[in-house]
Order: sequence, then C-alpha cells, then structure tokens
Amino acid sequence: MSIAYLELTRMLPAGDVVVIQPNHPIVFDTVTASGGLGAQIDYDMTTGTITFLDAGIYCIDWFVAPQFGLTTDGSNWAIETSISGLRIICSSHTKVSVTAGFALIDAAAGETAQLVNVSSGALYLSQAVQSKAGLVAYRTGG
Repeated sequence: MSIAYLELTRMLPAGDVVVIQPNHPIVFDTVTASGGLGAQIDYDMTTGTITFLDAGIYCIDWFVAPQFGLTTDGSNWAIETSISGLRIICSSHTKVSVTAGFALIDAAAGETAQLVNVSSGALYLSQAVQSKAGLVAYRTGG
C-alpha cells in the first residue's frame, strides 16, 4: 500500500498586499506536512507547482481567503493539471468571500497541478487573517 500527502499554506507576508492576477497560481510559502510510504508528491515553492511523482488517484482540498477583487464574477479558483488538462473550478457564493474547493485527479506519473485564479480580474488575499490559503493533496491505496 502506498500513501502520500502534502499540506501547504500561504502565510506571508503578514500585513502586506498579495495580489493573484487572473490565470496565475497561488504560490504557497509553507510546507506544513509532507511524506508517505511509497508514493511521493513534490512542491515547487517558486512556481506553485505540485508534481505527482507516481500515477494514481489524488484528492486535493483547498481554501483561499481573498480580501477583495477587481472582478465581475467573484472569487473563482481552479485546480489545473498539465497532462490530463483538467480545470476543476470552485467559486464563492457571494461577490468575494472565502472560497473552498476539492478535486479528484487520476494523475499520470509526473503530472503537475496548480491552484489558479480563474476570475475575471485580480484577487487580493486577506491581510486580516494569518492563513491566507491552504491546500492538502493526498493519495492512498495501490
């Protein structure tokens, strides 16, 4: 049995304005937990890219806490993958509020994923909270 997990958070910079432009990923600055038995998940802290080193079905849960946005369609985020071309979108139910989502990905070995702003405009992450965004990716089984 192989198990892999990765937990990421966006904490810094405290009090500074963090702007995520449309079609750009959130770059998480803290790897809270990472490990497993057999399978592996890698993260590039300069590009915001998650790499699934082993093929399998992975679950991704995430949240983003925007403060405001220059959008016409609210807060919209997507998990986008490289090989399968998935774009799994989740949206807030009000203009701009905390947005959470999830995705199941049947990833090929070496497939990558990012959490991307797919809103019509820039979104500003909250300055009022300590954790501005979080993501957990994991795989269990075969």
